[in-house]
Amino acid sequence: MSLLIRKINKAKWFQINVLNDSDVSADAITNCLKTSKNTLSVWNIQEESDLDNAILAIVASQDHLDTIDIVILEHTSLIKYNIKIVASPGDTPINTLIDTHRDLEELTFSKLGIVKDYIVERIRNDKLKRYTVATLKKLLKSAIENGLIKKEDLKETMREKI
Repeated sequence: MSLLIRKINKAKWFQINVLNDSDVSADAITNCLKTSKNTLSVWNIQEESDLDNAILAIVASQDHLDTIDIVILEHTSLIKYNIKIVASPGDTPINTLIDTHRDLEELTFSKLGIVKDYIVERIRNDKLKRYTVATLKKLLKSAIENGLIKKEDLKETMREKI
């Protein structure tokens, strides 16, 4: 089963408790589902045991090392909702992960609403995961030790943190 990983801000999704309410704050939509050219960036993995790869792809390109939250989406469910998923090169300094990037394409206001509803469903099904700074440091150090990335390929502010 193919899974898609999207970084979100848990606090934005819980401004209104999505576990008990069907509504979502506008901040969750405008901050976590910000599109560019009607696309939304996600990272593809085959199973949850591959989650660290998606996290590395996301974190290695960031300017700062901060706790992150991700939501795990199912590829087949998004297809059922008529969300177009297209492979596109990812913005990550980890060369072996560039091709694991996907875009949710041709999004409209209605389709973005479907994505929002699906994210709420996934949060309710415990598919929201948090990665602390300490965990991210360990992942990055391990990736450097294993030759997945060179420390100098990280932004200076990230290098200083690890």
